[in-house]
Amino acid sequence: MGRGFVWVVLLAAFSALLGSCSSGPPLDVASNVDLSRMQGKWYEIARLPRSTQTDCHGTTAFYTRGADGALTLVNQCNVGAPTGPLRTVAMKATVVDPSTPAKLALDVGGYSGDYWILEVGTDYEYAVIGHPSRAYLWILSRTPSLDPGVVHGVLDRAQARSFDTTQLLYTPQPPPDDRVSLDVPEGDVPPTMSHGCATSPRGAGDAGSWSALSIGFALAVFAVRARRRAT
Repeated sequence: MGRGFVWVVLLAAFSALLGSCSSGPPLDVASNVDLSRMQGKWYEIARLPRSTQTDCHGTTAFYTRGADGALTLVNQCNVGAPTGPLRTVAMKATVVDPSTPAKLALDVGGYSGDYWILEVGTDYEYAVIGHPSRAYLWILSRTPSLDPGVVHGVLDRAQARSFDTTQLLYTPQPPPDDRVSLDVPEGDVPPTMSHGCATSPRGAGDAGSWSALSIGFALAVFAVRARRRAT
């Protein structure tokens, strides 16, 4: 196994990372977003597939704005079934440019990941979160369901922005006697965590993905080991 193979593997690793982290065409965001009105509980209505959200049921997000203006996001879902084990993740999103509060950034292991608010309802009854790469998209609502007409409009606008809405997964919500009645996260909330790649963060339903970074890291380790065996 020669050095050429090692470089091919390393190139594949970086391609996986760059493919996930690259930006697409310019993406407009919601104007005049009031982050204080983003606070509170959100239900995930739909999302583009993320490996970190596999088998997630009843995904909810709780937003809290701190004194520094940043948002703390606490995401929860039941894994495997509506009453499955509860998974909780906490993250922090900051405003990069005060003139554009809709463009938030998540701390991703020392890097900054885009977490953009693409649109909000007149009364902040729903929100759409996305990423300029078009690899991430979440539709959130203040209630466990969202009016079909509103959803249809969101899908039309997302498609016009080059998101592949045919890949959207609709999130099953828990029964009303489960977490629906809660106004705060259930159980203990862990410290804010950082995951994902530098420009593709985890978002409201499960904000981001380990997948590209993990694949890249695994391939890089494999390449190093292959090179050692080859020398």
